[in-house]
Amino acid sequence: MKKTLKSILFATLGVFAFTCCEDVPAPYQIPGTEEKVPDKEIQPAGTGTLEDPYNVAGVVAFINTLQADTESEQAVYIKGKVASNTTSESTITQYGNMTFTMIDEGNKSTTFTAFQVYGPGKKKFTAVTDIKVGDEVVVYGKVVNYKGTTPETVGKGAAYVYSINSENGGGGGTSSSTKETPLSIAQAKTSNGNNYVKGYIVGYIDGTKLEEGAKFAVPTSAETEILLADTPEETDPANVFPVQLPSGAIRDALELSAHPDNLKKEVLLYGSLETYFGVTGMKSTSWGTIDGKSFGKDPDNTNIDTATPQGNGTKENPYNVAGAIKYVTELGADVTSNSEVYVKGTVKSNNTTEATITQYGNMSFVMIDKGFENAEFQAYQVYGPGNKKFTSASDIKVGDEVIVYGKVVNYKGNTPETTGKGSAYVYSLNGNTDSDDSGNGGGGDNDEDTSEYATSLSYGSGNFLTEGIATINGVANCKALKIGTTSKAGDFTLTVPAGKHSFYAVTWKGTAPADVVLKNGETVIKTVTVQPNDGATGNSPYTITVTEADKYEFEVSADCTVTVTSDKRIIFFGIK
Repeated sequence: MKKTLKSILFATLGVFAFTCCEDVPAPYQIPGTEEKVPDKEIQPAGTGTLEDPYNVAGVVAFINTLQADTESEQAVYIKGKVASNTTSESTITQYGNMTFTMIDEGNKSTTFTAFQVYGPGKKKFTAVTDIKVGDEVVVYGKVVNYKGTTPETVGKGAAYVYSINSENGGGGGTSSSTKETPLSIAQAKTSNGNNYVKGYIVGYIDGTKLEEGAKFAVPTSAETEILLADTPEETDPANVFPVQLPSGAIRDALELSAHPDNLKKEVLLYGSLETYFGVTGMKSTSWGTIDGKSFGKDPDNTNIDTATPQGNGTKENPYNVAGAIKYVTELGADVTSNSEVYVKGTVKSNNTTEATITQYGNMSFVMIDKGFENAEFQAYQVYGPGNKKFTSASDIKVGDEVIVYGKVVNYKGNTPETTGKGSAYVYSLNGNTDSDDSGNGGGGDNDEDTSEYATSLSYGSGNFLTEGIATINGVANCKALKIGTTSKAGDFTLTVPAGKHSFYAVTWKGTAPADVVLKNGETVIKTVTVQPNDGATGNSPYTITVTEADKYEFEVSADCTVTVTSDKRIIFFGIK
């Protein structure tokens, strides 16, 4: 290629050398006097698939069939030339996404904006120069006519560049695999993009490394990954394939994070194949099936019929499922709502186990608008009416009419759900409401535990928050909340009435003391220094001995929400 460019350059210089002495009539080559080349008429083309992407004229014509600010139901592929790129390096550093304008070659007047897109393989960009003017790109994502005047992709990394100058980094929206002809594990390990994959569950892994000996570990947390192989008897770590399951319906329904009995069962999953744990694995799993039951959104359902969004999220006018999905989608992927909302729907499926009820008292089930099976909202790890723990998995049945109350999030951009860990609850079940209508959400001891080490304040979900139990100074079955990991800071929220309050806290065995900060919004209420404790080690249940020195007090002048944070692992109990 370099030789060709040099040849062209030298030939051009040769022509110039032989003509430069000739008389050239003005205004030849005088800047600003060139004849403007008119735009070519480019006809709309393409169907929006990977094999037949829209050209820019085609996607603009498609978007013009949508109402202003209405997203397309399906993601599409768009092919064009980069006309301009206004992204700053600070945007790349902070967000990793990029905004640039696309055109069809020969026509500069019809434009399409690739708005806040990620790079090939759905990975963040590292430099503005990753996309240059003149590059030929294929972009994949949902599209919208913003304000009725700007055809563009849906922002905040919801779309991405599938290829640059015909080279892609994986993570494509379609693949050669189908539900009927899925990839084997051996094939999946050398593939990329969204694919169907079939294999047998051969183990689980907790943590961040794929190590020999970890593959048959009994899962202990919601972050558990499953490991697949082509045979149910596989024992070689080199032949296994890690799969990250979402925190919502699929994982709970398959019971993969709590049931090692699923070992050797065959599963069929759909998701994005990417580098994961240092090897190729499946991330962003969006659909799965096991034992004849399917969970998640089947990518084969291309014609998803949804109800008209209704409601405003209040008790008097709750969102319907379509309304809740629209609300969380507009928030952006993984952005939690600022306030609690009410969502009304019909229970489509409930795969909560009695073991989950016994251990946690919360429940996960799928809600739909009656008659619209494919648009789903996940009531994730919710408590029962009155913000009390459920006592049986049969407390919520398929066909029940429910209203749930709590904060909501579009997890990973593909699972609209409540925020989990008991931070939301069922406000109404078949028209019946409980007398407790505090709307506090969250956990807390609703079991009338009056011991010194019981927790009575209602708490909400947070980052790296794990519920457990502990024996404190000989008192058994005390609720214990652990935040943080060896490398990640943790936090959670408390719903606090005005007055004085207290809690016990210890940090991890063998570590330095840690600062715990309590804030209301941006206002710091108090900072306390928590001491290490020999009993703060391993996993729940813990056995801990504390003194009055491990008890801390704080006071608020009005009802408020308190955020509790620390950059080290902390165990809390006795929060009153």
